[in-house]
Amino acid sequence: MSVLQRLWKDRMDIYRWVEVVEGGFTKQKKEKIYENVKCHYSKGQLVNTGEDSVPTLITSHTLFCGPDVDLQEGDEVVVTQRNGKQVTLTVGEGFPYSTHQEFSVKRVDTA
Repeated sequence: MSVLQRLWKDRMDIYRWVEVVEGGFTKQKKEKIYENVKCHYSKGQLVNTGEDSVPTLITSHTLFCGPDVDLQEGDEVVVTQRNGKQVTLTVGEGFPYSTHQEFSVKRVDTA
């Protein structure tokens, strides 16, 4: 276990769209492929001076997980935070590192 993984107190269930054949027809179905995966969900805020030096508040959400986790762009995850609150996220672009992965995510529900 890496030092970073000790900080990950959140857990996530990972859902992916898969093709299934039902009644002779192929269709897409969202399926849970992994559950209870250790992660860390983080919300950061950036200030962009933009035009005319007017500050703009930009909120970004990031999901951290281990380097061996099979998480892909387009997956949907339900994160259970350490306080028990659940948030549903759509996974965006991922950045793999030797010790962990970082994914930009977008909340599906409203804050």
